Amino acid sequence: MNPVMNTAISAEISGEAVQQLRATFLGEVIGPDDEGYEAARRVYNGMVDRRPALIVRARGVADVVAAVRFARSHGLPIAIRGGGHSVAGHGTCDGGLLIDLVHLRGIHVDPANRTVRVQGGCTLGDVDRETQVHGLAVPSGQVSATGIAGLTLNGGMGMLQRKYGLTCDNLLEAELVTAAGEVLTVNETSYPELFWALRGGGGNFGIVTAFTYRAHPVGPTMLAGLVAYPVEQAPQVLAFLRDYIADAPEEMSADAIFQFAPPLPGIPEEFRGRHLIGIFVRWCGTEEEGWEAVRPIQRFGEPVLNFIGALPLTAVQTMLDPLNPNGNMHYWTGEFIPTFDDKAIALLSRIGAELPTHHTIIQVIPFNAAVTRVPADATAFAHRDDSWLIHVLGQWTDPADTERCRGWVRRVAADLRTVGSGDVYLNLVTDEEETDRVRAFWSDARLRRLSEVKAAYDPDNVFCFNHNVKPAPREVAP
Repeated sequence: MNPVMNTAISAEISGEAVQQLRATFLGEVIGPDDEGYEAARRVYNGMVDRRPALIVRARGVADVVAAVRFARSHGLPIAIRGGGHSVAGHGTCDGGLLIDLVHLRGIHVDPANRTVRVQGGCTLGDVDRETQVHGLAVPSGQVSATGIAGLTLNGGMGMLQRKYGLTCDNLLEAELVTAAGEVLTVNETSYPELFWALRGGGGNFGIVTAFTYRAHPVGPTMLAGLVAYPVEQAPQVLAFLRDYIADAPEEMSADAIFQFAPPLPGIPEEFRGRHLIGIFVRWCGTEEEGWEAVRPIQRFGEPVLNFIGALPLTAVQTMLDPLNPNGNMHYWTGEFIPTFDDKAIALLSRIGAELPTHHTIIQVIPFNAAVTRVPADATAFAHRDDSWLIHVLGQWTDPADTERCRGWVRRVAADLRTVGSGDVYLNLVTDEEETDRVRAFWSDARLRRLSEVKAAYDPDNVFCFNHNVKPAPREVAP
């Protein structure tokens, strides 16, 4: 369980100590009685309603160090917010100190070396805008408002992964503030074990104030779009996608999406508002080769929507944004499926035809090519096998639908486990199920290794609002 702040401590820090912090803090210090507190405490998932004792918005690394030391000296739990996009609500807490990195948005691109340094409060959209000036891109996620920090630390799956790997596979260096308030430059040579843990081990080991990534020549345009079919054709569409992606060029990202058809002009009137299954296409190579690669998708079956065109990469990164708005209530699950056979396809086809709300979607994501060539022990991200990731995004807007929608997602999770490996991408895991799923994701040996890194840099488990790894027990002297 995550710790809950003692109200007596909350009262203690409301006076002179807070004023002293404000006097030395470059950024904002926001208490429950201050204007803007209600807006500052909100996060992406509308189901998460927590009230930090204090919110600090750092303007630089010195502010982050000061905030950590202040929290430690006053016995306050610490939560960290990068983009605030954690479905589990890890970017906030009740009664503790929330360190918000929203103002740490600096980005420096080195086009000659194809690297980019990104501060910890940046979103994927921020990174894309700056790197695309130089025709470069960092492999990242699928929604532009997602914070780069949480994405990287838990792995980082997205539209460039088949060609260039996960976001964490492209991390070269991290600037990290430890639980003791020290600033470390972490890379393969300086702190190799900590660097290993940061690539998939989550926010357990400190506050990363800046990331340095390898960037790749992608853009400025990509072929992208959606080819969609009535949901009744899901078995045929999923089987086609399975066979197609096995041999597709690695520049191709093609996921299946179950959703309700939006009222777009290109969709026939009789299909608007109905369940659809679509193949969401993104191509990061040359346009000429891309049209050759997408032709089999466009020619398959009789789609009700067939739109693929050349679009700016920055626009492609926002294509799923309307399906993931801030403030909706969310309850998610996921599962890696090792064998995408007829049984798995039949199960997904049934589930995809039963979406409980017009906001709920399911993504079926191939996990192969570059991501599976990384040795299993090279990073803390544990899953490197050819498979399929099923991402179930339960979403709704009416609180009265909460139990119905949450119950549906739980039933789906149980069904997926009948065909799954037990592994899940941790960015899809909520607190209600995290204990079992987190332990399942990391083997005992890997978890022991992470626990030892945790003990070295955060022995008191200060950074615990995450998919938590407990520090290894201290050795007792004889």
